[in-house]
Amino acid sequence: MQQQIGQTQVLLKMNEVPLSSVGLLELAHREYQAVDYENAERHCMQLWRQDSNNTGVLLLLSSIHFQCRRLDKSAHFSTLAIKQNPLLAEAYSNLGNVYKERGQLQEALENYRHAVRLKPDFIDGYINLAAALVAARDMEQAVQAYVTALQYNPDLYCVRSDLGNLLKALGRLDEAK
Repeated sequence: MQQQIGQTQVLLKMNEVPLSSVGLLELAHREYQAVDYENAERHCMQLWRQDSNNTGVLLLLSSIHFQCRRLDKSAHFSTLAIKQNPLLAEAYSNLGNVYKERGQLQEALENYRHAVRLKPDFIDGYINLAAALVAARDMEQAVQAYVTALQYNPDLYCVRSDLGNLLKALGRLDEAK
């Protein structure tokens, strides 16, 4: 809709026009990234009511609830995503995050390992796995997980830094460089 104000044309968006599902999910992602979890959740719930099988919405809801420390809800939406698509590595990783946060390291490790088996190039899965392995005091396997992540993307500074610090802690100074 265009409106003429003096010599200036102003374009107005009509709020009555509903956003498409894709547009609403993109909006929810932007809100999530802007740490506006309340609106991100509201938009995701709107989408979920329209399509309860949308795994992208389920993953985002899982992440929103995890960030808000609502671990039961995070696990619930991860589990729904897994039921919808048992090959969805990100859902297993999200569920692993919940278990790790609860101190259930074995369950966390199982989920992270399953995630990277499903998606061998899943860098975030290897990073999560490495952190859980460090927490479980399995340092050698943690080194391997970090190395694998770097094989997929050698430019990840945070992973290089974490690996270097771990190698230093293990006394492997030559490798830490």
